[in-house]
Amino acid sequence: MQPTWKRDYEAYQIYQALESLVQEMDDFVDAVVVEGARDKAALRGLGTTKEILMCCSGFSCARLVDYLGSKYKKKRVAILTDYDRAGNGFNKKLSARLEREGVRVERRFREAVGRILKARGMQCVESINSFRRLDFAAFPLTPSH
Repeated sequence: MQPTWKRDYEAYQIYQALESLVQEMDDFVDAVVVEGARDKAALRGLGTTKEILMCCSGFSCARLVDYLGSKYKKKRVAILTDYDRAGNGFNKKLSARLEREGVRVERRFREAVGRILKARGMQCVESINSFRRLDFAAFPLTPSH
């Protein structure tokens, strides 16, 4: 079994990678779609400033597509639903419908976040919150290259 400090350092590195990726996404896209409030909180905790829409917050899929299609036509949107069967299916369906409405769906951010989470055995965007509960005070504020 790994020493605690080594596990914590690996978690720190994963958190840094997520934080960097989410900040890049925030600079590039105009809005983000997630499943729920904890997912939204996780992205806000990593510094997302763009509009975050929750697909499970009273919006029917049709209303969500209408809203995004009218507000973000010819703009970029990232879809960060969970990486389980339901989340992957919803992502596929929503992506196709948004693209028909003229919204640019940026898949690379979903793919990159998914790779990072899956490497840690996680499927849910809200699981990013578990990193924030760790104490990274012993590690440098910025990753060394």
